[in-house]
Amino acid sequence: MYKSCKITIFIGFFLGIFFSASAQIGHGGRPYSFKKSISLSPLNMEFLSYLDNEILLKEEVIPTKEEGFIFGKEIDVDYSLENAGLWDTLSNGARLWRLGIQSMGAYSLNLLFDSFYIPPFSNLFIYTEDKSYVIGSFTGENNNRWGNFATSLLPGDAIVLEYYEASQDQGLGILNLSTVVHGYKDFFFKRGIYGSSEKCNMDVNCSIGSMYPNAKRAVALILRGGSAHCSGTLINNTAQDGKPYFLTANHCMTSNPSQFVFVFNYESTGCGESTAKPSYSINGATLLAKHPHSDFALLLLNNIPPKDSLPYYAGWDRRNIAVAGAVCIHHPNGDLKKISKDNKLLDSSNWEDEDPSYPKNTHWEVTYWDSGTTQGGSSGSALFNVLEQIIGQLEGGIAECNGSLPNDGYDLFGKVSYSWTNGNSPDSNRLDYWLDPLGTGIEVLNGYDPYENVNTIRFEQEIINILLSPNPANDIVRIAANTQIHSYKIYAVNGQRIRSANINSSMVDLNVGDLTSGVFIIELLTDKGIVFKKLFIQH
Repeated sequence: MYKSCKITIFIGFFLGIFFSASAQIGHGGRPYSFKKSISLSPLNMEFLSYLDNEILLKEEVIPTKEEGFIFGKEIDVDYSLENAGLWDTLSNGARLWRLGIQSMGAYSLNLLFDSFYIPPFSNLFIYTEDKSYVIGSFTGENNNRWGNFATSLLPGDAIVLEYYEASQDQGLGILNLSTVVHGYKDFFFKRGIYGSSEKCNMDVNCSIGSMYPNAKRAVALILRGGSAHCSGTLINNTAQDGKPYFLTANHCMTSNPSQFVFVFNYESTGCGESTAKPSYSINGATLLAKHPHSDFALLLLNNIPPKDSLPYYAGWDRRNIAVAGAVCIHHPNGDLKKISKDNKLLDSSNWEDEDPSYPKNTHWEVTYWDSGTTQGGSSGSALFNVLEQIIGQLEGGIAECNGSLPNDGYDLFGKVSYSWTNGNSPDSNRLDYWLDPLGTGIEVLNGYDPYENVNTIRFEQEIINILLSPNPANDIVRIAANTQIHSYKIYAVNGQRIRSANINSSMVDLNVGDLTSGVFIIELLTDKGIVFKKLFIQH
């Protein structure tokens, strides 16, 4: 039984304009419009169709434990820099675009962009209409290889998007908002506690967790689009280069990880405390390997977790040896980080829920937890040995609190030892290719603290460089890239596809003489990801 849970992207609320209990990796600063000395056009507000929270609650199909917690209604929209909001020209030659969005009665709003590109000198802020809560700035460092973006959750029913376009970036930014999530349950900002896990769960900062100070830093909550979540863990590799590999469950890959949000350090300030520490979010990842037999998925995060998030890359033990005293660190029902412990010797088992043909001895079984339990949202969380090394990740089970010890039910964790080669499967179905890039063949690896010594992180994200020349173009435009381009699509600014074709080359000349003068968007599928570029036609 899968332990996945429906929720949405969130951010903790803390009074004050520029400070919050949780933040996506932003780059600080102050929205330009907050300056008192400037005069701007009245804010253009888009009002979404009214949704009655009480009716949504009544119409909601009560989710199973596998489906978990549902909190909001996804609303399809199509707002871009070209078809919504208002522009103001500033005294320094820059421009400012602002768009207000209101979904009446929502307890929270969060956003999904299907096209997102911030040029080098520009930035984006998003804040509540009363300016009491701000996320950003988002800059070119927040662009990802798939050209999309997902935000954390903001409180209330009205928000403002503010894009500052530097004069040297004119016309280069791309923002296309495709989804607004209307939060119809007041489950976080008002009560101050996110999620509602079972009472026998124990905060990671209770005494049991004191033996796992490093492992807990590797664990993050996964927010999948606007509707579901899992748990997962940063994991070390033999190069120990800070490459942000992230281990979770295969069954959590029901949506595109390029729009996942990974929330680190989301835990209580102490044992039994409802107050959360400052937490940090990273947007997006690439799926590298997965397989259902041991239910593992290995991702590469789009960004390295920042120093303030206190990241730790957990070690692993790929030996198929049963141990006692294993713990699971996880986010049950999306709650603050919890820890569960099993004092007994683990059993070797397998997953036969719907497919008895699955191979044997692919999982470690916890027959029942001596402390704590797991729930929806715990899926993908790591099982650690007493040395804080990962030996498996949670697929599911029927573990639950029963009001007294021992707790009921069992849980099954896909073995790292099985996932390592997965029966000599291809690289996209096994761990060793990624976690032992040096080919050492070692069976046990300790964890890695990237900030223990200054400048120890050596991993750098690959950069996709694509040049359109000339731009503006009249008849021929050359597309040149530092990687293979597989296909292109050209869109008008209203979203209509004009043409598309396969390329399979790093350079191509396109005849655009038949296009009318104006602005178009080219979507390019490359070896390294998807890139959006603006094309200007001038006859």
